[in-house]
Parts: sequence; structure tokens; C-alpha cells
Amino acid sequence: MAVARTTAAPPAAEFHEHDPAPWWGMGELLRLAVPSVLNTVSLTLMHFVDGLMVSRVGKEALSAQMVGGIAAFTPLCFFIGLLSCVNTFASQNLGAGRKERAALYGWQGLWVAGAAAAVLAVLIAAAPALFVFFGHEPEVTRLETRYFQILMAGAGFSLAATALGAFFMGVHRPKVALAAGVVGNGVNLAGDYVLIFGKLGLPALGLTGAAIATVAGSAVQALVMFAFLAVGPYAREYQVWRQWRPHWRAILELARIGAPAGAMFIADVLMWTIFMGKVIGLFGTAALTATAILNRYWHLCFMPAIGVSTAVTAIVGRHCGARRPRLAWRRAHAGLILVEIYMITCGLAIWLARDALVGFFNDPPDPAVQDIATGAVVFILICQAFDALNVIFIGALRGAGDTLWPGIVQTALAYALGLGGSAAVAYAAPEWGIRGPWSAASVYIIILGLVMWGRFLAGKWQTVTVVEPVPLAVPVEPTVLPPA
Repeated sequence: MAVARTTAAPPAAEFHEHDPAPWWGMGELLRLAVPSVLNTVSLTLMHFVDGLMVSRVGKEALSAQMVGGIAAFTPLCFFIGLLSCVNTFASQNLGAGRKERAALYGWQGLWVAGAAAAVLAVLIAAAPALFVFFGHEPEVTRLETRYFQILMAGAGFSLAATALGAFFMGVHRPKVALAAGVVGNGVNLAGDYVLIFGKLGLPALGLTGAAIATVAGSAVQALVMFAFLAVGPYAREYQVWRQWRPHWRAILELARIGAPAGAMFIADVLMWTIFMGKVIGLFGTAALTATAILNRYWHLCFMPAIGVSTAVTAIVGRHCGARRPRLAWRRAHAGLILVEIYMITCGLAIWLARDALVGFFNDPPDPAVQDIATGAVVFILICQAFDALNVIFIGALRGAGDTLWPGIVQTALAYALGLGGSAAVAYAAPEWGIRGPWSAASVYIIILGLVMWGRFLAGKWQTVTVVEPVPLAVPVEPTVLPPA
């Protein structure tokens, strides 16, 4: 397939390293980050209310939703990480003045999403054996299995939404992903109410209804974004229908950058899946329920930060594509400032209001769950500043195309410190309860954040090639980055 290429050089001003924007380009970042953050906030609130509705079904259902949901998310993670790098290719080609190649990678993301969904379908039949591994109570195991199977059946919609969302963020059109996300989340919540509790004459399906609503929401989200891609001004601007066929070289390029990101993501999520399902499961159903409650509030802390990180990926990618590393460096640190302020404030608020916030999900009250959860909230507070480093600089490195080294290092730390350390503490000092494993997990988060920041400051990302260079109208002097 022949691919159209832009040969004319962008204006010389595109390569000018002077940054006239105040506050390291905070305004530029906010224009892209605010819609992205609103999208993740919408998703977080949807999950929060979804979990609240499920909690009214019973504590077994809430525990099963946490473990079954994480277990379903885990095999998706490799492909989500890979497809998130559509953002990298779209943004760098946008910065290099090649809009039509941005659309090419958007389409390849959709082809990869379809193939991945077909591969993941085999896990539906394997689900019963998978959940026996966790050793939970029979009713919890049954609910986990059914929830997992329904989510896996709808995996293609979720992956397609990921690819399309990454494309629109990469070409700096975040409002499209926001609109699709809000509509999809609305469908999910409406489906939750109707299907979980049996409204409009339908039977009450409990946790099964929540799973069906989740798949329906993902399908609507993907279809809304595809409509924006296929029809109207974006189709003309990005020459969308000239790029729709599979392009194996582009898929291999996407895999070269995206596979390490995907491996990094699945390694991290698998670690947390085993941590919450197996290590915390050693302490009983009350500990699982308490951790499920903590997980809801932790999402409130880091999901908006993920929105900023996605915007940082797009901005760093565009500036790298235009060969402006100084601006990429500054935008990444502007993102860090935003996320540090938010995450520290959010963590402090959750810690101060821990009794009321845990009690919101712990209804009817279970004293064991309340005591375990409120005692462990402190770990959310401890991790916030360092989790912000991790979220932002993994996003910045991904925008530059630097994914292999971060993937290797995160995987090593996740299993040596995060999982290995937490399991060792759980077995060596069971009298500490879940505070022991959470202490080890907190050490992992702290070290990982510092390591990723150090990688970005070292500047190796400037040597990564993602897009072919465009001939310049004027020479560009080498850039010396400002000190940290």
C-alpha cells in the first residue's frame, strides 16, 4: 500500500527552541489535559457509582467485582498499552507535518484491536479454572467467573475505544474522546440501574447486569468515536479513507514501540491482580472487601492523573516530532506540577475523611471491614507524590517513544519489590494483617516513581527515532535541556 508523505518542510518557526509561553506552557497543557481529565473523571465516577450499586447487592458481589474486573483487565493490558502508542505515532506525525500518517496509525490500531479480541476470546472457556487459583469462597468464585466471562466477550469494544481515543488525543482533538466517553459512561450507568436491580420489567441480574452494562457502554463509546473518524471534517483533514487497509510495516512499527509499553502495563496490572486477589486474599473476605473499598478511592486519586499523563504523551510526542526537545521537557514538568498538586491534595482529603468514606461503601456496617480499610488508608496518602512521578514520566517517555527500558525496569521492580516483597511480608508477619503487604507495595511505588523521573532527566529519550525526519528549511542548533 502506497502511503502519501509530506515532503515540504514545516515553517522554520516550528523548530525554534525559544519558549514564549509562560509557566512552561501550562496553558498549552491545560487545553489538551482538561478534556482528557474530564474523560477520566467521568470514567472514575462511573466506576465509583457502579461499585456503589454492586455493593448494595452484597459484599460477595463487591469483592467478586474487584477481583473479576482486575482479572479481565489484566489480559487486555498488553493490547491497551500497545494501542496507547497510537498516541505516540499520531502526535509525532502531527508535529512533523504528516497528518495523513497519523490516520494511518489510527486504522492500524483498529486492526490490532480486532485481532486481539479474537485471541482473548479463548480465555472465556478457561475462566472457571482461573478463578479456582485464588481460593476464594465458592459464591465469590462463581460471581468472579461470570463477571470475567462477560467482560472478555466485549473486549473488542474496549480495545477499539482505546485505539480511537489514542488517535484523537494524538492529533490534539481530546474533545472527541471526551464526548464519546461521557455518552458511553452514561449508557453504562443507566444499564447498571436497570440490569442490577431489575427495572423496566427486566429481571434483577446483580453483578451479571453490571458486566453487561459495562460492555454496552464500551460499545457505544467506540461507535461514537468511529463516527467522528469516518464522517465529516476529520475524514477529509486526515485523509482517513485512504489509510483504512492493513499496513504491515506500520503495524510492525507500532509493535516496536507499543509492545514494550504493553508488556510493562500487563506486568504492572498482573502484579496488582495477584497482590489484591492472592496476597490480600490470604487474610479473608473482610480484607478483600476492605481492599475493594480502598481501590475505589485510589482510583479517584490516580485516574485524573492518567488523563494528564495522556495529554503529556501527546504534547511530548508532537514536540519530539517537530524536534523541539526543550519544549517537550518543559511540558512534561508542567504536567508533573499539576498532578502533584492534585494527587497530594486528594490523598490528604481521603485520609482525613477515611471513616466516613469507608462507611459509604460498608453498608450495612461490618466492623471488621471498617477497621481494616480505615487503617490501610494511610498507604494511599504515602504513595501520592511518588505515584505522580510514575504516571507523568512514563507518559512523557512514551510520547518520545522510549518504552523498552522503562518496561524492563518496571517489570523487575514490580515482581521483586511489589509482589515478592508483599508476599514475603504476608507470610513472615501475618500478624500485621494487610498493613504488611501494603507497606511493601508502597516501597515499590516510591522507588518506581523516582526511577522514571531519573530516566527522563537523563535525556536518553531524545535519541529515540519514531518518525522519519523532515528536511529543515533552516539548520537547528543542538538543544541543551535546562537543569531539573
